[in-house]
Amino acid sequence: MSRKKFKKGKKGWFFASLGAMFRGIAWLFWKLLPIVVIAGVLVYAGFVVKKGLCEDRWLRVQSIQIIPPDALSPQSIRTLEDKILGKNILLLDLKKIAGTIELGPGAQSVRVVREMPTTVRVEIRKRKPVANVQLKPGGPYAIAADDGFIIEIRPALDPAWILMEDFSEPFKEPRIGARLQNKGFTEALRFMKVFRRHELARRETVTRISLDPNGYVTVRLGEGPDFKLGRKASEAIASLTNAVYLLKTEPRENVEYMDLQYDRVAVKRKS
Repeated sequence: MSRKKFKKGKKGWFFASLGAMFRGIAWLFWKLLPIVVIAGVLVYAGFVVKKGLCEDRWLRVQSIQIIPPDALSPQSIRTLEDKILGKNILLLDLKKIAGTIELGPGAQSVRVVREMPTTVRVEIRKRKPVANVQLKPGGPYAIAADDGFIIEIRPALDPAWILMEDFSEPFKEPRIGARLQNKGFTEALRFMKVFRRHELARRETVTRISLDPNGYVTVRLGEGPDFKLGRKASEAIASLTNAVYLLKTEPRENVEYMDLQYDRVAVKRKS
């Protein structure tokens, strides 16, 4: 008798627990029902609003603003207008549009933004010229940007930018859109930034920078002499200052160059 009572009590406990669980679920669902209904209404309303905005004829692209205005060719602007004018401004894939814009060698990057409600703005970052680069003796001058891209060719030196001689490039005639390969170009620009901030710049002027095939940088101050600074020219400003001080002991025109790449300064005098 005791064993049967035990089995019957065990079954009663199981069904009582199961019933309590279902009652708990029902109670929880009843409490959450208003929240679920409100969330559903908001989602539906958002869907309706989004659909309405996407179909709104007042959100059609009516104009394209190019900044700066001369950054794109007329043909590129017409191509862009054919693609997006009249399209819903909210449905435009801005990154995809930016990727399809053909940039000339004078442009470095492009950014496309929405200007609600009907204008798309195309912002183009232009490359800035930093140096006249001569690729062969007596040749024309390549106007190069800080990333080494040639953005213009001129027959005469432009005094606004430093002169660089780089006779090691695989091409001897400058080509717009080509990029300088000499590793010393970036270091030479870095040196110029350091030099312009240094007190030496108030007494001396860099008139020419020469790059050899290995990227070694040589700097000329005024009418001379030349100073060989090596691959880390931007770190040699202190040595350059000391070398200029040493030149006070003899006429500068007697010195062909001074090599500052080592602990001891090597002086090559004109014969």
